[in-house]
Amino acid sequence: MINFAHRGASNYYPENTLLSLKEGIKTGANGLEIDVHKTKDNKLVVIHDEDIERTFKGKGLVKDMTLEELRSFKCRNKNFENNIECKIPTLVEVLELIKDTNIILNIELKTDEIHYEGIERDVIELVNRYGLKKQIILSSFNHESIRICKEIDSEFETGLLYYAPIENVIQYAKEVGANAIHPDLRLVSEELIKEANKNNIKVNIYTVNSPIYMRKLIKAGANGLFTDYPDLLNEIINEK
Repeated sequence: MINFAHRGASNYYPENTLLSLKEGIKTGANGLEIDVHKTKDNKLVVIHDEDIERTFKGKGLVKDMTLEELRSFKCRNKNFENNIECKIPTLVEVLELIKDTNIILNIELKTDEIHYEGIERDVIELVNRYGLKKQIILSSFNHESIRICKEIDSEFETGLLYYAPIENVIQYAKEVGANAIHPDLRLVSEELIKEANKNNIKVNIYTVNSPIYMRKLIKAGANGLFTDYPDLLNEIINEK
C-alpha cells in the first residue's frame, strides 16, 4: 500500500512546502501528494489554492504573478513564516527531492477552476527530463486533463479524482484513460475496491485521517491512502 503524505506531513507543517514534504518522507511515507499550478511566467509551482491568501501572507491568483513575486510571500503559519523551506516551491524542487528515492509522487493538476494552457504537457515534459515517469501519478478533478495526459504520453499512471458519485465509475475511468480512481472517503466501499482491482483499476482514497478508517481500508485492500498523518498511517501499516 502507498502511504501518501497529503501535501506533505500537513498536519504538522505548512502544506505543500519543501519542509512538509521532507518531513512526510521522514515519517515513513512512501508517497507524496502535491498540487501544481502555473505562474504568469509559465513556471510550475506547488500550492493548493488558485489564490495564495489562505496559506501565504499575500493576495492574488497564482496565474497573475511571476515566480519571483510568489517567492516574496511569507508563510501564513507564524511558527514557520521565516523558514526558507516554507516558501512556495517549484515542481523542479520537488522532483529534485525525490529523484534519488523510491517515493511515488502524486501530482494533482489544478485545472478544475482555472485553465492553465499547456500545463499537462509542461508537467509531462519536465518529469520526463528527470526520467521519473515510473514514480509519478498524474491526477485531476478535471477529467479532460487526464485524457490530455494520456494523449501526450500513454505510459504515465493517472488517477481520476472525484467527490460526487459517478455512475459506473470503473467503466468511466477506463474510458477516460485512468489507471486509478481517487475517490473521496465517503464514496468508498469494500465492494468498490474489490471490483476496481478485478478490473486492474487501483483505488487511492482521500483524505484518510482516522485510524479506524485507516485499518478498515487497509483490510479492504485499498491500494493507497492520502493522509495528513503519514506517521500514524505508517504505524498502522506496520502493526503485527
